[in-house]
Amino acid sequence: MSNRIRPQRHPPVAAGFSLLELLLVMSIMALGFVFIAPNFAKTTDGVRYRSAIREVASGLRQVRGIALSQGREAVFFVDVEKHVYRIDRLPKTHRLPDFIDLTLVTAESELQEPGTGTIRFFPDGSATGGGVILEWGARRKQVKVNWLTGRVNITAVGDEA
Repeated sequence: MSNRIRPQRHPPVAAGFSLLELLLVMSIMALGFVFIAPNFAKTTDGVRYRSAIREVASGLRQVRGIALSQGREAVFFVDVEKHVYRIDRLPKTHRLPDFIDLTLVTAESELQEPGTGTIRFFPDGSATGGGVILEWGARRKQVKVNWLTGRVNITAVGDEA
C-alpha cells in the first residue's frame, strides 16, 4: 500500500439559527399571543356560560326525578343575587359564574325574600312552572319548566330566538 497524503477537510460549518433569527421568531410569537389571548378568554367564558345552562337544566330535572321517585314534593331553590342554587333537601349549594346575569321566573307564591325563590315539583311530575333566565352579554337562554308536565327545556329568549 502506498502512503498518500490526504488533504485535510475542514469540518462542515454547523447549521443553525442566528440570535437575530431567534429573536425575530420570538417577537412574532409574542405578537400572536397578544392578539389570541383576549379571544381565548371570551371562548372560555362562552364554554362556562353553556355549561351553566346545562347545569341548571340538569338540576331542575334532578329535582323532578326526586319528586317522581320519592312520591313527594321536591324544590329547586335559587338565589339570583348570590348566583347559587340548591337541589331540594341536599345541603350542597351550586355556584354559577358571576358574569352571568340570572333571573328567576316563578309563581308569586314561590318567591321568598328578595332575589330568592323556588320552583316546586309535585309527585305526579307537574310543577309550579317558571324557569331561570341566564344572560351573558347579548345571549339569553331560559331553562323553562312546564307547569303541567314538569318537563325542563332550554329555549332562546328575545333576540336570540
